[in-house]
Amino acid sequence: MSEGRYNIPRQYKVEKGMPLKTLFDKIDNLKCRRIFESAIASVEWCYHLVDKEGITNVVELVREKGMSVFEVQLKTKVSPDLLTEVFAGLIHRPMVITYLCDGELSMGVFIPVGEAGAGKMCATDFYPYDAERMIELIDYATDSDKSTEQIHKRIFAMIRQQKRIIMIEKAFERLSHEREEEKMTFEFSLENLDRIRADADFVQSQLRVV
Repeated sequence: MSEGRYNIPRQYKVEKGMPLKTLFDKIDNLKCRRIFESAIASVEWCYHLVDKEGITNVVELVREKGMSVFEVQLKTKVSPDLLTEVFAGLIHRPMVITYLCDGELSMGVFIPVGEAGAGKMCATDFYPYDAERMIELIDYATDSDKSTEQIHKRIFAMIRQQKRIIMIEKAFERLSHEREEEKMTFEFSLENLDRIRADADFVQSQLRVV
């Protein structure tokens, strides 16, 4: 993980690579396992936010109840909803997951409830990612007096709203593209019609000369 990619205090940094084979071997569905093996380049446990203060080492940090932030580097795009659902089953803990692929980013979030894999989850579609800008998960004005659980719920609501916005924007973009194609087809048809008329007029004129 690049230094300073997230606006999270350094005291919560874990920066631990996750063993891919160990993760993938836990995936029961063979097709899903093959997808993950071919698409995922790395999984890193980046941060672990907790309510307890004064923690000085990573081992003590990750033992505390809190919210984990994972970063997944992809070799090829996979549905963020599928990724989040599977990771929720593999790593059953409150978490936010960032998926990065070819200059694009997707955010997933999972809040566990009850048994493994069960809970609330949401993920955005991929959208262009500016590597020069920090990924802002913490809203310091809003989160300053909140617990980790409350922060996690706010992030969930934020990502759900982002998902909706991205879906609307992409749907509108497709609609605009389809309308532009229809317009081009219509204009092309008129152009053909004018050419046919011109050719017909020319033929008529030639017949009159003969």
